[in-house]
Amino acid sequence: MTALPPQSLEPPPPDRRAPHGPGRLLIGALIGALLVAFVAGWALPNIAGPAFVQVRAIATARTGSGDGATVAIAGQTTAHSGALNVTVELTNLYPLAVVLGASPTAFKAAVYRHDGAGQWTLMWHQGAADPIVEEGSDSPVGGGSAGGAASVPSGITRHQIASGSTAFPLVDARGLSISPGVYYLRVWGYGIGSPLVALAIGGTTDAGAMPADMPSEPN
Repeated sequence: MTALPPQSLEPPPPDRRAPHGPGRLLIGALIGALLVAFVAGWALPNIAGPAFVQVRAIATARTGSGDGATVAIAGQTTAHSGALNVTVELTNLYPLAVVLGASPTAFKAAVYRHDGAGQWTLMWHQGAADPIVEEGSDSPVGGGSAGGAASVPSGITRHQIASGSTAFPLVDARGLSISPGVYYLRVWGYGIGSPLVALAIGGTTDAGAMPADMPSEPN
């Protein structure tokens, strides 16, 4: 009869492999939740902020500025005014505040004319700083001695950058109306440009087709 090998009485070594079954699923779910929270709560608002922000130009006739020229803003009812106030409207579509890189002049507005040769002529421009910009921010979108970052809350915010003596004048230094025609207003907020707004001035009623090309941001 063949003898059987001796049997060890020691317990088997513990299984050091990664957990499986419900434990592994729970750990995976926790890691996934942390990753989603990181991306949604920090990465997207800080790195991809400009993708969620839309900018719009708002022009309004300045009251108490005399009869001035006739102006129809984006096809609205014609009014008489000596100047136009300009506001930058920002819409943050993300449910949280986002961070945008900003230069010292965070908001800009400019009025152009578009000639028959397709060239833009700058007629007027105005800029304004944003007091909430954090200069020299270490945000992924800001930094440096001349730049910074600003936190833009969710929803709509407005910044008036041209009013009073800085408004876009519809009369010249002699008090005469500026040359009639179609002018185009564009604004920028934190470097993000808006669509054009047509200004039909001096009795012009038909702005025609909106130019397909966009004027660049003034310095």
